[in-house]
Amino acid sequence: MSPARRRGRRPAAPGRPRLAHWRADGQAKARYRSEAEADRAAFSFRLEHGTELHAYPCDFCGGWHLGNPPAD
Repeated sequence: MSPARRRGRRPAAPGRPRLAHWRADGQAKARYRSEAEADRAAFSFRLEHGTELHAYPCDFCGGWHLGNPPAD
């Protein structure tokens, strides 16, 4: 385990790789433990803000994040 993780800090945002893990402002996206938890958060966000989001797995942290729906 890395020293940063042991102290509870998130790793620094990378330059460009793993963009799915980071927001545009450089902060890490909210991490959800399961797809169901992320889906519930997306539903709440849609009700509160009217914005459609979808859950997707993150290869970087092993959790789930919310993002824009894929383009059709």
